[in-house]
Amino acid sequence: MSWFGKIMGGSVGFMLGGPIGALVGASLGHALIDDKTRSGLAESGRLTGQEQRQAVFFTATFAMLGKMAKADGRVCENEIGVVRSFMHDKLRLDGPSQQFAISVFNESKDNSTSFEEYARQFGQVFQKEPQLRMMFYEMLFTMALADGVLHPAEEQILRAAPQLLGLHGDVFNTVKRQFVSDLSHHYAMLGLENDADIGEVKKAYRKLVSEYHPDKVISKGLPEDFIKFAEEKFREINEAYETIKKAKN
Repeated sequence: MSWFGKIMGGSVGFMLGGPIGALVGASLGHALIDDKTRSGLAESGRLTGQEQRQAVFFTATFAMLGKMAKADGRVCENEIGVVRSFMHDKLRLDGPSQQFAISVFNESKDNSTSFEEYARQFGQVFQKEPQLRMMFYEMLFTMALADGVLHPAEEQILRAAPQLLGLHGDVFNTVKRQFVSDLSHHYAMLGLENDADIGEVKKAYRKLVSEYHPDKVISKGLPEDFIKFAEEKFREINEAYETIKKAKN
């Protein structure tokens, strides 16, 4: 992550601003990265516009996961496991990047900045990328249900998040159905109701495959971390379509 090397080098061009920019500064002060590693990562120069977007995506993601994990008053081992899995399996972060992500998570869960402030800035920066915002919202659900219970405080965040992120109003119920362990999960993955006919299924599938195809995502110049995340989403869309098609046949 080129942006990470630049902020480790104290880039004067780091001008994210807002609560996310403030969080980056606070997290760097607490990240457990030794001097040798810092020296090896440090780069000079201003952050490009694309690097700033990458930094916002990375920082806001772990900030809001921290807020969600602490929403019910405590962070449990299952929630920590979700964060570690996200770092290892979804984003495939290296050691220093993981340390910084953990620092952002820990700093955000205990600071006075609200989830709403982080979500609003995230939604503004990525207002033209609905796929990215939707996938992040799904990640919030994964965190909220990590302990098997949807706490009222967690549900409150999940119901407020769509408006802050610029998603449609009924997305809460649609995404919630993705966590049901029956065929409803696969319909929800395609954004459909359980009674959708095969024609609707095919139409929804083609639309989503077009939106989340790796080549399409790369061509938009989205953050590299999101591209890794989108690959998994693309696999899930295909799995949902094949499962429903097999059931209908």
